[in-house]
Amino acid sequence: MTDGDTEITLLDVGWKPVFQQQLIDYPEAWLPARVVAVQRSGLTLAPPVSGIRELPVGGKWFLGAPEERPTVGDWILVDPESQSLAAVLERTSLIKRISPSSGDVQLIAANIDTAFIVTSCNDDFNLARLERYLSVVLAAEIQPVVVLTKTDLCADLDGFIDEARTLGSAVPIEAVNATDPLALDGLAAWCGAGQSIALLGSSGVGKSTLVNSLLGAEIQLTKAIREDDSKGRHTTTHRSLHLLPQGGVILDSPGMREFQLADATEEAGELFADIDALAELCKFNDCAHASEPGCAVQAAIADGSLDERRLKSYEKLKREGRFNEASIAERRARARQFGKMVKAHKPTR
Repeated sequence: MTDGDTEITLLDVGWKPVFQQQLIDYPEAWLPARVVAVQRSGLTLAPPVSGIRELPVGGKWFLGAPEERPTVGDWILVDPESQSLAAVLERTSLIKRISPSSGDVQLIAANIDTAFIVTSCNDDFNLARLERYLSVVLAAEIQPVVVLTKTDLCADLDGFIDEARTLGSAVPIEAVNATDPLALDGLAAWCGAGQSIALLGSSGVGKSTLVNSLLGAEIQLTKAIREDDSKGRHTTTHRSLHLLPQGGVILDSPGMREFQLADATEEAGELFADIDALAELCKFNDCAHASEPGCAVQAAIADGSLDERRLKSYEKLKREGRFNEASIAERRARARQFGKMVKAHKPTR
């Protein structure tokens, strides 16, 4: 956000009737604000609440499941009297993943309307990774837009666009030169007043450059890609929301080469609806789509109407989602058991 946060209204940062309706369940003294950044010390809010811009987060918020903790994009209620976080309003959407370091659920952003899934037209382009992002975004009922960047450095732009179109006709594709604000008109439809946009993608694909061009200001630091492998260098260090001149807000986040699905509900979703539809036509209900007779999926691969690569991606995401969901459930069960044990052995007075 800019230094003029005191003039920013709730509507400026995406306040909608769905959040206003929730206020009836809470004390009138509690005031709403949006989380625009999350630091170790607490939350950064916009607009400030009773002069509070930086809000500490009490330890109780870290005792429950990760999904219950506030993240960037959340709408929260602040108790001005105690100057504390009082509640997190129910979300309209949530982007999350499995942390590659801890294996726990990591929240990326909440209450997002559109996700710009950014990839560059070079060696970083990876259909399987794009499908991974799309599966999570579609499962969260967020509008995805695949944004192809570095088009000014690409000798075969049509080839990259054609590959991206294999992701499905329902996924808009926009090819842009992120360094040229005049070349971003195709993204304007998703950047209007009250809209919340998240940028997702690996390091170095041009997310920060895209943010700077959309904002018309050098807000995010940028670095050149490595010439030897076309891979980017990490520039953004934390997630933060910025106010767009068009009236929306945009979230930039650190590059994420790993984006493991957090649960089985995200395993395929709308992105692989064609494979699910084919599976319904298989001779056996438990068809593994390998060598079983009467497999409609394998028949589609044989006649060229289904790419075998997509089937492998679909099956990998399904396995990953189910494994991670089971692992999370097991960790939570152990945590509950440990909590009960501690409580049982706690001395009484």
